[in-house]
Amino acid sequence: MCLRFTILLLALLLPLTILAQSKTGAKYIGYEYTGVLPDSTLPNGVKSFGGGMIGDINADPVYEIAQMKKGTESMLWFNVSTGQDSTGVTGWKVLDVLSFPALRKSDYLFFYGDPAIGCKRGGKDIPNLVGVGTIIRRQGTFKPSRLWAANLTTKKFEPVRIAGVKCRYSEP
Repeated sequence: MCLRFTILLLALLLPLTILAQSKTGAKYIGYEYTGVLPDSTLPNGVKSFGGGMIGDINADPVYEIAQMKKGTESMLWFNVSTGQDSTGVTGWKVLDVLSFPALRKSDYLFFYGDPAIGCKRGGKDIPNLVGVGTIIRRQGTFKPSRLWAANLTTKKFEPVRIAGVKCRYSEP
């Protein structure tokens, strides 16, 4: 009976968690800002923890996934460049946001290009992958609990099935 109750509770709460992830960060979609260094705070109070380019880095515009945080809310922003000069990208516009209002201490949030995490399906890299999960240091693995990919065509984060995905963890 306890197991049934737990399963029922999870079935009811999971959609609420997904809803919170999609609506909490929605207020940032369309936000434009000038490029900042990691550990800098934007005018809207959001702190940048850096990011990584995705797609063709020589294109104009270019795309990135940035890790951001405001209070206890951790976020991944899917951004497009709004300007470039000889020094590089001069501005960004937020296209989509994944928001995590309260990650557990054991959760690790990663984005494509993270040197510590690498995920493959069928032996091939999964392009533009982001996610959250748990690092298992003893085994040198990462166990994802949720995965998404930044789709350069739709300009959205799209869910990725975890089945068949193998992730490695290597300490930086």
